[in-house]
Amino acid sequence: MKEEWVSMREAAARLKAEGFKISPNKVSRLANRGKIQAIDDPLDERVRLVELNELRTLFGSSLRNPGSSVDDDDDDDET
Repeated sequence: MKEEWVSMREAAARLKAEGFKISPNKVSRLANRGKIQAIDDPLDERVRLVELNELRTLFGSSLRNPGSSVDDDDDDDET
């Protein structure tokens, strides 16, 4: 599968459109906790990029294993 690096906001928007319950804040928390990889955007130092397929895999596995939690803190601030 080809890597697709997008901003955290873009990743959350795309996954939300696919039916996943996720916000940019949750993506940021996952990156800060080391659960997903994030890199600085070379074109904009204020933005971090995440690999979209890694998030799909992470959230897809949590759907297949209902008892597992992707993130312990589910108080998403929807944006």
